[in-house]
Amino acid sequence: MSYSGSAAESEVRGGVNLRREKLVMKLFQSRVGGALLRRLADPEEIVRAGTAFTASQVVLTAVEFGLFTELAAGRRSKHELCERLGWHPRAAGPFLDALVDLGLLRRGRSGRYTNSRAAALFLRPAGPNYVGGLLELSGKRLYTLWSGLGDLLRTGIPEAGEERGGNEFFSTLYRDPAALRDFLTGMTGIATGEAMLIAARFPWRRFRTFVDIGCAQGALPVRLALTHPHLTGAGYDLAAVEPIFREYVESYDLADRLLFIPGDMFHEPLPGADVVSFGHILHGYGESVRRDLLAKAYAALPPGGAVLVYDAMIDPRRRDNLLSRLSSLNIMLEMRGGFEATLPECETWLRDAGFVDIRSCHLIGPTSMIHGRKPGPDPATRR
Repeated sequence: MSYSGSAAESEVRGGVNLRREKLVMKLFQSRVGGALLRRLADPEEIVRAGTAFTASQVVLTAVEFGLFTELAAGRRSKHELCERLGWHPRAAGPFLDALVDLGLLRRGRSGRYTNSRAAALFLRPAGPNYVGGLLELSGKRLYTLWSGLGDLLRTGIPEAGEERGGNEFFSTLYRDPAALRDFLTGMTGIATGEAMLIAARFPWRRFRTFVDIGCAQGALPVRLALTHPHLTGAGYDLAAVEPIFREYVESYDLADRLLFIPGDMFHEPLPGADVVSFGHILHGYGESVRRDLLAKAYAALPPGGAVLVYDAMIDPRRRDNLLSRLSSLNIMLEMRGGFEATLPECETWLRDAGFVDIRSCHLIGPTSMIHGRKPGPDPATRR
């Protein structure tokens, strides 16, 4: 019998190092070694990231069918939900139990389902903390939009149809009343939690008036008015937004303190107030446009007035910026000039516009707030 090749060579077959593979396999099979290996490099995390769309579809579909609204009225069995929502029983069980595992439903001993605390608080459309608008927007628009990520990488061109040719995103989107309402409701889902924190963490006692540029449905103006009775303000956006803004403001009985100002921020001066805010607006445009808008804000402010910007900005001091980077990709898919800036970049733009006392803080999720003051005494001290 003859042998060819060394022992080391015999351990390599078809480009695979058999010795190494056997060692890894034995470690993975060992209770102690397997636990250690998974702590160092866990394939489950990779699989979860790659298949996250499945859990996403479960949640988005539950919102689409109004499941959380149905369960807000009381406990329901699988059979009752199938009858009420028009489901076939074959998939209903795994679907409902997946929502239990996701922490959005509870299943009692009798097998009847109810909303979890989180779902009751944030997924009930009639509630003030409803974030389902963003999920509705995700199901109707963003899920499909993200299928164009490969094209974005190849061409740099947004996937959104509103940005095709010479179109401008908002002026195009706002021509469709149904799409406009969906979009504005989705923005309220994004901004509600942020607005609550902005109302608490910015020194509003030093100011009397504000205007929110690109106000959408009015999440920030409403939370500011609810938190600070001394404030009056306005939402500024394209004219098509006005009826949706007014409807939302009136639902909180704040029409006497919050006005709507129709206008186009690109073709006219910004309205004046003690504070000018930009929420999830600047991230849709290139640097030169952002600088122009900040200069307009500076001109609109009285001495001592303030500008406030909040976006999913990337913070180099934060270890995990994943959500901000995903947000950056999302706005790139939507708008040709869009990207999420870093906090230092935004600080530079405010400083170059003439603002002083620039400060920033993290709010929630990927969103941070940055604000600066126009030199001069606080506006409140002059009254």
